[in-house]
Amino acid sequence: MMKKTKLILIAIVLGLTFVSGTASAKPKGVFIDLSSTDIFKIHRAFAVGSMLRNTQDVPVTVYISLGVTPYTDKDSPIAKMLSVRGQTVHQHMEDFMKAGGNIVVCAMCLGGHQVNSANLLPGITAGMPGKMMMAPGVKLLSY
Repeated sequence: MMKKTKLILIAIVLGLTFVSGTASAKPKGVFIDLSSTDIFKIHRAFAVGSMLRNTQDVPVTVYISLGVTPYTDKDSPIAKMLSVRGQTVHQHMEDFMKAGGNIVVCAMCLGGHQVNSANLLPGITAGMPGKMMMAPGVKLLSY
């Protein structure tokens, strides 16, 4: 009976060790889907993305679509004025890219918002979500 109890306890400890090791494994990348025009969600997406780039050194892509698309225009007056924590939307985007983050804006959304791809904030590219969103080991966040 004692031997059986010891074996069960060992199995539980080994199982918990395996589960905790798997849960804390470093992701292979982070894909952040940003479609909300809520300034606090925009701030959060870029703050989390920048923090991950600076502390975890993993690839991070923010994919912008729907209502946020016009904010990628370098001449957008709203993106230059709308701010939280002392930073405008453009400053959040620029800081994220300086940290090594990648910003992709929905190519189909550009036309719908009359944004010309030549007028994007420097460093932002037009495209579709691509393979990163579905790649094994990539974490997905949505704002």
